[in-house]
Amino acid sequence: MSDNATLRHDLTEMVNELRATLQEIGQGEMPKTELVSNARDRLRYIATLTEQAASQTLNAAETIGDRLRSQRAEAAELAGLTRSVRLRAFLERVQTEHANSNSLLTEAIQAQAFQDLVGQVVNKLMNTVQHMEDSLAHLLIEEAPEGTLAGPQVRQAEQISQDDIDDLFG
Repeated sequence: MSDNATLRHDLTEMVNELRATLQEIGQGEMPKTELVSNARDRLRYIATLTEQAASQTLNAAETIGDRLRSQRAEAAELAGLTRSVRLRAFLERVQTEHANSNSLLTEAIQAQAFQDLVGQVVNKLMNTVQHMEDSLAHLLIEEAPEGTLAGPQVRQAEQISQDDIDDLFG
């Protein structure tokens, strides 16, 4: 195969793979010119949602952690003030359960790092897709032979008049 044929074959395979992936994730048939920008827009949307979810999770976790620490401190204070054995036992259980809950909350916050990794991967993919789109556009512009665009001529010197066409067929 010639270099141009190989290049065209490789580009066709890339476009077909991208189209199949987009159809797989819920996008129906679309014009070829929108494939790359649609994929990039989807990645940007996913990155935005991932970042929002991570932020919401961390904010909620911090709020819950503050409440647990406050309630644990109050339970310790009240346990020292009461004479009731039953109430003191309950307040000590609350302190223990809050400490355990706080440990689980810390694990949830650490697991949130996964969301950060997903966001980093999505951003890297977006940059790669943008680079591919720029490279393909550059390649297609370089590969396009001169004068292959259909439509009216915009340069006055290159326009053909109706009289010229009539003379050609007449």
